[in-house]
Amino acid sequence: MHLSSGLTRSAGKVLFLSVICTLSSYLQAQEQPDIPTVDISQESERHTIIARGTRDIYQGHPTTLLLPDGQTMYAVWSTGHGGPAGAMAVSHDAGNSWSRMDNSLPPGFRNHQNCPSIYRMMDMTTGKIRLWVFSAYKKVGEERVPMPRIMSEDGGRSWKEMPPLGKKFKCVMTFSSVVRLRDGNYMGFFHRTESGAADGGKLLVLKSVTTDGGMNWSDPEIIGDVDGKALCEPFVFRSPDNRELCCIMRENFHQGRSQMMFSSDEGERWSDPVNTPWGLTGDRHYGLYTKDGRLVIAFRDKAKNSETYNHFVAWTGRYEDLKTGGKGEYRIKLLHSYAGGDCGYPGMEIRSDGTILATTYIKYRPDNNKHSVVTTRFRIEETDKMLALQLVQNSKSTEKEPFFYGETLFRTEPGNKSARGVHMIVAPNGDALAFNRSSKALRRSRDKGRTWLQQEALPDAYSNIVQDDRTGSILLVNTEGETPFLYRSSDNGHSWHKESISIRPNVMGHGTGKVPVSINSMETGITLKYGEHRGRLIIAGRVQPPEGNNGQDFWMYNYNVALFSDDGGKTWQVSDGIMTGTGEAALAELSDGRIYYNSRSHMSVDNRRRIAWSHNGGERFVDWCVSDDLYEIGEPFYYRDGTRPSYGCRAGMVRIPDGITDAGDVLLYSAPDWPGGWRYQMTVRASFNGAQTWPVKRLADQGPSAYSSLAADQEGNIYLLYEGGEHKLYDVAKVAVFNLQWLLEGPAY
Repeated sequence: MHLSSGLTRSAGKVLFLSVICTLSSYLQAQEQPDIPTVDISQESERHTIIARGTRDIYQGHPTTLLLPDGQTMYAVWSTGHGGPAGAMAVSHDAGNSWSRMDNSLPPGFRNHQNCPSIYRMMDMTTGKIRLWVFSAYKKVGEERVPMPRIMSEDGGRSWKEMPPLGKKFKCVMTFSSVVRLRDGNYMGFFHRTESGAADGGKLLVLKSVTTDGGMNWSDPEIIGDVDGKALCEPFVFRSPDNRELCCIMRENFHQGRSQMMFSSDEGERWSDPVNTPWGLTGDRHYGLYTKDGRLVIAFRDKAKNSETYNHFVAWTGRYEDLKTGGKGEYRIKLLHSYAGGDCGYPGMEIRSDGTILATTYIKYRPDNNKHSVVTTRFRIEETDKMLALQLVQNSKSTEKEPFFYGETLFRTEPGNKSARGVHMIVAPNGDALAFNRSSKALRRSRDKGRTWLQQEALPDAYSNIVQDDRTGSILLVNTEGETPFLYRSSDNGHSWHKESISIRPNVMGHGTGKVPVSINSMETGITLKYGEHRGRLIIAGRVQPPEGNNGQDFWMYNYNVALFSDDGGKTWQVSDGIMTGTGEAALAELSDGRIYYNSRSHMSVDNRRRIAWSHNGGERFVDWCVSDDLYEIGEPFYYRDGTRPSYGCRAGMVRIPDGITDAGDVLLYSAPDWPGGWRYQMTVRASFNGAQTWPVKRLADQGPSAYSSLAADQEGNIYLLYEGGEHKLYDVAKVAVFNLQWLLEGPAY
């Protein structure tokens, strides 16, 4: 009886363990890649070897620090896996070349052990700037003394050894992250075993604060302690709005994903740890923000079923992905490890030009040499373009070969001074419609832009065009004069019927009467497709107080707006203001419902496009900035009070319909491409990530060119209608028809 009970208990235990193993195997099988990967690991021209491994010397575990001058950069590392410190190199050209400075460091630094980490901190009590290098421990006799350190107060030219932080700072690794707090002080993060032993046992994540620039630190406090998880190597960074801290942690059992937690009170309290996205699963994360606000986080890949498992990779995505369960955008294979998972403790820096420097220790080549400390360089625009090529090649649009067709559609008519005023749409039946306001006509293509029918007359007056995607109606909207109106076509632009409309001014009283909203030189309007304002019609516009005209004396008072309608065009509302000194604009909606606003500026000598975003359907635009990628012309130099050309030009913009590529938010932008110069070189640019970067561009016409308009159909045909010149600028309007393959395969110029 007793024996039978024991057997029953044993059988139950075996069954329980079997179920657990089966469940674990099932869960791991569900972990599949959910974002693409681009590979730059074999592009050796990107690589700089800071410390080369030999048959006898193993270079390991680096961290880096780029000083605010943008040129001086330090790297520290250990010799051997978790071995002694003592090595340091400096670069005076932002990481291109390096020189060793081991012999100028305090002799005791060679006795420091395991993963030295370098940081820069300001003493808020004195304003003094210090550089610090912390290590895990140093041996004094048989005793391990935790967190020894060296310090420099002259920008790294000279160093001295400082007292270790001591027994309260027992750790497996020293501070793997230090973040500046809202009060100007610093919080450091590290991990140790529960017992405080060097290894073995449960792992805990701790924090400590310094209020004097690293000289003294508060008693460590545990912030990460989860049964069944081995949390370690915390990487802590701020949210883009600076209101929150995020902590990403390695999970050392490697049974699932890495972990992350958040604090909204400057690290006092932390949320319970949760899984990171699949693409962030790995060891020893460290990252940075790019100029466009994206995160690039490097680490050793430990994601289940990953094609880059155990190699040095980076995850690219937005902070919102971490908060909302997003996957991220893509991963980058940075370097290939020829020693399995023994790699990936990174330093991450970004130069002023956007070049990212990712440094790690790695067995760099399949030879007899041991690990080296290596930096790889890349710009996010480069990897964005690689991803764009990959997405297009993997999409249905690759069934077509690259093509480009171009011809002149409109010429200066008798009685007209020019062929200006261009808008392009694709009608509900698939016809491509090219509108020319000066000619008061449209031309139609029924064969995807290969041929164009003769001109069809339009009503006498209209300001802009928008197609109502809910009803299929095409609206010619006129906001000028005392009685605004529109012409509506319900038969793909063959016939037009006039209707009165009403316009409601914004809170400033602008948009009607003496200061009407002007939409006549803006890019074509759109119908919103996503979010709670789905179906709303919206057109970019501007207001020109005090007289409602383009008088130079009042350019500084001009400001952009949007004009939107929720009832199919009967009633229109003028939005809040968007920047000043601006002019003609274009807008596009992203798949998350945000609206991207891109405007010309009449007065800005930086010759860069003005950008804003709406999160409420175009009622208010925020996050004003200038584009890092999109420049514009300055001529003709009209502004009589200015000293440099700054006039700008209207641009075209369109979002490629869903399903054409595997990318979600592909935007195209067209404008003359001569920064600060004249109206020549009509060029098309592409963004494959919702206007974060514009890595692709191709010249469409090297001749005279000005205002443009873009449209795209469901088959991936792209239509560019633009003002050109045969004998002089504006005497013709031309069309170019092409696909994404043509755009992506074009030569740089």
